[in-house]
Amino acid sequence: MPLAKEATAAGLRVAGLDVDPRKVDALNAGRSYIDDLTDADLDAMLAAGFTATLDASVLSRSRAIVICVPTPLDEDHRPDLSAVEGATRAVAERLQAGTLVVLESTTWPGTTDELVRPILEESGLTAGDEFHLAFSPERIDPGNPKFGLRNTPKVVGGYTAACKERAVAFYAQFVERVVPVSGTREAEMAKLLENTYRHVNIALVNEMAIFCDELGVNLWESIEAASTKPFGYQKFLPGPGVGGHCIPVDPSYLSYTVRKLGYPFRFVELAQEINERMPSYVVARVQRLLNRARKPVNGS
Repeated sequence: MPLAKEATAAGLRVAGLDVDPRKVDALNAGRSYIDDLTDADLDAMLAAGFTATLDASVLSRSRAIVICVPTPLDEDHRPDLSAVEGATRAVAERLQAGTLVVLESTTWPGTTDELVRPILEESGLTAGDEFHLAFSPERIDPGNPKFGLRNTPKVVGGYTAACKERAVAFYAQFVERVVPVSGTREAEMAKLLENTYRHVNIALVNEMAIFCDELGVNLWESIEAASTKPFGYQKFLPGPGVGGHCIPVDPSYLSYTVRKLGYPFRFVELAQEINERMPSYVVARVQRLLNRARKPVNGS
């Protein structure tokens, strides 16, 4: 929806295709269901021509199609690309020559080329020749008042050089800075690198929180002191694990890819282990503090 908002504001005719009738009805009625889009924003979009629909035939009338669907983990903590496959097949059934197709869903390097492209080419059209194909990772930080879609640099990688140029031109209409990379794999890896970096550093301060408590060190004060250094350090804070959708999930996509090469990604797997044990540690620490607060004084 942030992408639809900016594209609509830039004068593009935008349609949002979804399979959930409740979301479609809410959007067309001017009721936003996400924090980054107010009802007033949505009213302005509707006035400018935006529409939400359940009708997949809109794909055949679109010059650019952006696939934004969930990429969770399955019960065995393996990448679940069923939503990507389903959306891609819907596009393939209605793909027209000259269309730009962009995948934005976070996934392992190679997905655009090895999974999405073959499905799209079942349409009889060839990627890089009869239609353009690219990957551009979503970079939304929900609730961030400073950085939104328009002023956050947009990484774009194309299946071919022509695909990259077409995708860059598309995003440049409503994003202030577009960052082209040589291919779809590099763009896919960029998103995984961003979130794996955060995942590992969160695990670092989470583990430090455990032993600093036992050492009698105020870690929060140490973090604030360290963050005064104007170079070579970025502030991370400990907490009860890792929140949100991206950071707990995305590094597992990278770890899955590395394991296919025949060896483990030890940094990611260790970070996952540390962060997954934090909820129980935080509960135990809160219980200890509460019990200490209730300790009888002077025998009373």
